[in-house]
Formats: sequence, C-alpha cells, structure tokens
Amino acid sequence: MVDVSEGTTVAGKALFVSSSREIAYQLYQYILELRPDWGEVMAADSLAVLSEKDQKEILPAAKIQMVMTRGKDDDKTLYQLLGNKVYRKELDRQFKNIKSNFKIAIVVDMWLTGFDVPFLDTIYIDKPIHRHNLIQTISRVNRKFGGKEKGLVVDDIGVKSK
Repeated sequence: MVDVSEGTTVAGKALFVSSSREIAYQLYQYILELRPDWGEVMAADSLAVLSEKDQKEILPAAKIQMVMTRGKDDDKTLYQLLGNKVYRKELDRQFKNIKSNFKIAIVVDMWLTGFDVPFLDTIYIDKPIHRHNLIQTISRVNRKFGGKEKGLVVDDIGVKSK
C-alpha cells in the first residue's frame, strides 16, 4: 500500500514494466484472476461530476490494460486484446487523462521514454534497463504534480544493484 501522506500518489496511475511479452501477459492474467472487475470496461468513477467536454473525452475503459504492439505469433486472445495502432493511441490519450478509469498499464518497451504523465504515481520495473533508458524510465514517475512531490519506483529485478 502506498502511503498517501508521503505525497507519492494523487491519481492511482501505475506502470508495470515487464521483461517480456509473455511475462506481461501472464501478469495481466494473474491480476485479473485476483481482481476480475479491473478488466471490465467501465465509465470513469467521477463521470457524473465531469464537464460535458470531459465526458466526451473520457471513454469507458478497463482499469488495467496491456500496451504493446501485436505480434504475428500472438494467440488470438492476446492479439485481439492488444488492438491496432489507433486503439493504442486512444489508450495513450486515456492514460494521460487523470480522470480516466484506465489506471494501470502493463508495458514491455512502449512508454518508457518520451511518455509524460505528470500524475503517474508508481512504476514497477521487472526488466533490465541501463544508463540513459533507466534514467528516462524512472523519470516517468518523478514528475511533480499538484500534491505529488515524488513517485514510487518498485525495483523487482535489482536494477539499482546492476
């Protein structure tokens, strides 16, 4: 549990960085076993209090999504889950909206550099990342944002010791 009093969370947005597509998919499936409702496409919790413009921009979404390109060898379920380029672009837009129901992204290579979400609270790293890419990846979560002074980096692979 993240301690909100430390200022590490404001939006509940998290990014899981997996070391492979297979691990990412297994993680996704495991999380949905524990929390099946997180995979249901739902409107944002606060939709009733949003402006009309925000209501049009915030689409119903599952709380957790995998963000990666499709592979020619993906099984049918995974292939359909990942969607096309237009779908991934919409995921990008929804994740960058603080009010969106899309809170948890599982990635392998996408969104590690050049992806700015100032209210991203937590990043879980389970992938060997080095030098500039490591700095860029950690920077995804260390943006200051209204009430957030720092983010939380969970190093599952021992990046710090490498």
